[in-house]
Amino acid sequence: MSIIKENILFYKRNYILVVWLALVFALSFSMDQYSKYLMQSTMISWQDPDDSSLYTGKKQPVFILGDRGVGEDGKKHQFFELNFQYSRNKGAAFSFLANLKDSLRIPLFYLITLFAVLLIVQTLLSLPLSYYLSRYGLIMILSGALGNCADRITRGYVVDFISCNWNILGFSHNFAIFNVADICINIGLGCLLIDMLLRKKYHAKFSVEKT
Repeated sequence: MSIIKENILFYKRNYILVVWLALVFALSFSMDQYSKYLMQSTMISWQDPDDSSLYTGKKQPVFILGDRGVGEDGKKHQFFELNFQYSRNKGAAFSFLANLKDSLRIPLFYLITLFAVLLIVQTLLSLPLSYYLSRYGLIMILSGALGNCADRITRGYVVDFISCNWNILGFSHNFAIFNVADICINIGLGCLLIDMLLRKKYHAKFSVEKT
């Protein structure tokens, strides 16, 4: 029996797992879409009715740990700052390909999303049965990818609103503005990485004990 047929039978027999995976997807996708709806409704100061690239977004402080000031020695104080800052992204992560013509950019992103969805589904049906953490990771990546794709279909751009800035141990950085879908994708990638490292460690230990 092929691994795909084995997985299909596995999902049919373990309907509770399927329900949990569906709930994880629905919850993460809903959180992403609702948070973007709130930002779209409350964080726009002005926008051009004809050109979505012309707008003014609001910035709302959430919290700050430490102090953004400068000490008497001229060194910046250590801090971590989180803000809500409305932004529109017509590209991929970090505004990649945002300046590409719409006639090329929009079909390209649709094709990339379709390919990603098919690849995730194929991987879900091909995973060894014991890879539970990887399954949840793939579902998180799927929800994030479809969350941003939904933005592109309904608005023509992705709503970003989470802004992080910090100066910790001399390392300063103004992180690119992101959203809940991006968080879901990174959590999913983290799950895949953890699962891979844990299984690599297990197989290494098993090989040593066997010898």
